[in-house]
Amino acid sequence: MKENLKFIKVHFLLRMLIFWLLLFAFFRVTFIIYHHIKIPDGQHSETGLSFFYALPLDISTACIAITIPFILWAFQQFYKNRIIHQINLIFNFTCIALVAVLCVANLKIYGEWGTPLSARAFNYLLYPKEVLSFISIWSVLLLLSVCMVYIYILCRLYRKFITNFSYPIENKIYKIIHILIISALLIIGYRGGFQLAPINESSAYYSTLQINNHIATNTIWSLGHSFIEANDDKNPFVFMDPKVAKNITEKLHENIAGKTQIITKNIKPNIVFVILESWTADIIKELGDENNVTPYFHELSKDGLLFSQMYSSGFRTEQGLVSLLSGFPAQPNNSIITNPSKAERLPSLNIELGKQGYQSSFFYGGEIEFANMKSYLLNTHFNKIIDKANFKGPQLNSKWGAHDEFVFKKHIEELKNEIQPFFSIVLTLSTHEPFEVTMQTPFIGGEEQERFKKAAYYTDFCLHNYFVEAKKQAWYKNTLFVLIADHGHRLPKNRNMDLPEGRRITAMITGGALNNDLRGKMFDKITSQNDLPAIILAALKLPHDNFVWSKNIMNENVNEFAYYSNENVLGWISPEQNIVYALSTKKVEKIQGKKQDILNDTILTQAKAYLQTLYQNYLDY
Repeated sequence: MKENLKFIKVHFLLRMLIFWLLLFAFFRVTFIIYHHIKIPDGQHSETGLSFFYALPLDISTACIAITIPFILWAFQQFYKNRIIHQINLIFNFTCIALVAVLCVANLKIYGEWGTPLSARAFNYLLYPKEVLSFISIWSVLLLLSVCMVYIYILCRLYRKFITNFSYPIENKIYKIIHILIISALLIIGYRGGFQLAPINESSAYYSTLQINNHIATNTIWSLGHSFIEANDDKNPFVFMDPKVAKNITEKLHENIAGKTQIITKNIKPNIVFVILESWTADIIKELGDENNVTPYFHELSKDGLLFSQMYSSGFRTEQGLVSLLSGFPAQPNNSIITNPSKAERLPSLNIELGKQGYQSSFFYGGEIEFANMKSYLLNTHFNKIIDKANFKGPQLNSKWGAHDEFVFKKHIEELKNEIQPFFSIVLTLSTHEPFEVTMQTPFIGGEEQERFKKAAYYTDFCLHNYFVEAKKQAWYKNTLFVLIADHGHRLPKNRNMDLPEGRRITAMITGGALNNDLRGKMFDKITSQNDLPAIILAALKLPHDNFVWSKNIMNENVNEFAYYSNENVLGWISPEQNIVYALSTKKVEKIQGKKQDILNDTILTQAKAYLQTLYQNYLDY
């Protein structure tokens, strides 16, 4: 009888291990069903392999989950007490609830961002009202309901099948042997085996289809790892000697004297940035094949300089804001704006213009506190900040705040009394999820793609009305307008945001102050959002040396390239080829050949050096 009890005591931990492995597999099935449309036809059998490749990380995570129960079990071998069993039960129920909530949240996050749940997402929990603005209350209720059902069922299963460990092993030698052996096995499980380096996400990567790798990667393990990396003061992207990386990066930004296109008629025009929420290049007729999504922008482009190869380095609004105003590219696993002590040390286009006597203003229909945007704008010395608090009740007709039509109207009204020269920014919001607008459009379907097109059509219409009024103003003829997206978007073509196509954005310079020689022209050189400060300052014949990540691409001798990243990849766009480098596996995931189909190691080295130096710069701030 005693021998059987000994077996049961060990079996308690074994059953817990199996329970967690089955739970992870269950949520993997849920993920596949929820996102089945993202898996191409004919590749579902390969997706099935994710359950096999997931085992190392699943086992590692399960071992972590049973560590506290093991300690409680070991403690009870010497101090028999019923309360220890109760503590164990509460702990495991809490873990089950937490895992269920995180795995269900991962379903929604992956659908929106195309990346697994990470530490970055938790920054937005500081702004619950804004989060609820793009996730409908019904979606929240549905997700919560699903979580509650899952938690209830899983807790019942735990109570039914996991053996109680109330009875201790009587033989002291057996106690010690059991504890030592299980401790060793758990340590082996944590690190994924006996290999020199501990396990990481690369153990789950097996497919050229990125979603398969994400399915195989344990959500909880990946999330925990992202928190560790986000709070680490060491550079996780070291590929070479830091001096070599810095030297390569500086050469990429080398400013060689050469012919430069003059974009403005005078050196002190008013400057207006219209930052267009989620305006991927796909919705522009000249840049994609969507003919009727932005018809007014199409007409406006006949009087402007349209950029055909402008890319965003990040995929969130606050990342785009920092790129456009500070010339600082996005980092893969965090946003510098969420760390005010670092963000306040960034260079600022607004500060440089302020030194030249420019008055500044920022207009947004939503909550300006979201993602620390307010602290960033104040630190960069904006004279006037207008947000949803400045709009009346009937105008707050968007879940985010005031729709674009009201923001554009207020911008015109305020600028009537603005002292020139001025630098003013309008940040739109109507093309943000949930894509609900107030007018009839040619797009009437309820599908997400159609709703996105409808929202873009609405903002385009508002943009048309805005320019009709702007052209009536006395200040228009001396104003340079920069229309540019904050980031790309997976819609309307369901783009993979790991690939360059998802990062190509709308960008155009127009207005009365634009050099007439550039009107109706297309600028085809590869460039990035973070090049904008250098472009503007060079046009005004002002130095831009402190914007070390920004280059004046209007200079014919400046290197053409664009960088982008997220938690998954480092992306590099060059005239020779585009490279997508997976950060988990440290392998090139995709090469898009232009002049060269075979991987150019020199270009890959440039991309790695750039990211390494950029992240070190981020840490040094």
